[in-house]
Amino acid sequence: MKYLIFILFITFQISAQNFSKKIEMSTLEYRKLFLTKDFSKLSDYASPKLIEYLKTKEDFVYLLTELNKNIESINAKITNITFGENSEILNHNGQLQCSIPFSLEMEDEKKIVIINAGIALVSFDKGESWFFTFKIEKDQKLNNEILDLNEKVIIPERSQKIVNK
Repeated sequence: MKYLIFILFITFQISAQNFSKKIEMSTLEYRKLFLTKDFSKLSDYASPKLIEYLKTKEDFVYLLTELNKNIESINAKITNITFGENSEILNHNGQLQCSIPFSLEMEDEKKIVIINAGIALVSFDKGESWFFTFKIEKDQKLNNEILDLNEKVIIPERSQKIVNK
């Protein structure tokens, strides 16, 4: 019996490491596409529930394009985005789900703005590929209902820090 428990534990650890590696590869791709402003290609990684909420992929692209234009209109630019460690991976309605924090850095001539927030990640193919969604409703319970996320998936709240140069 101890041997069976040990094998199950090792199998679970290997699966968790594999999921983490796939998540890391996905977030590196999101980062590259976001920083190069390839929002059309980035929309391919948006969760179907996020696209459904926004209506179309074109609406997603428009949203990110307008956000970028607003940043550039104040002579600022996005300089970096980094992702932290994913939360526990949960099974919900045949999907694997978790959340992951990120930091987005923007700067202009006088200051650096660091925005900390998070996204949820969803896999429909047992962790081989991951789609993302961001928080669309302030109320966590309503947000998770709309996005079909497990109630335990908590997308980190947005905070911001300003550093003068």
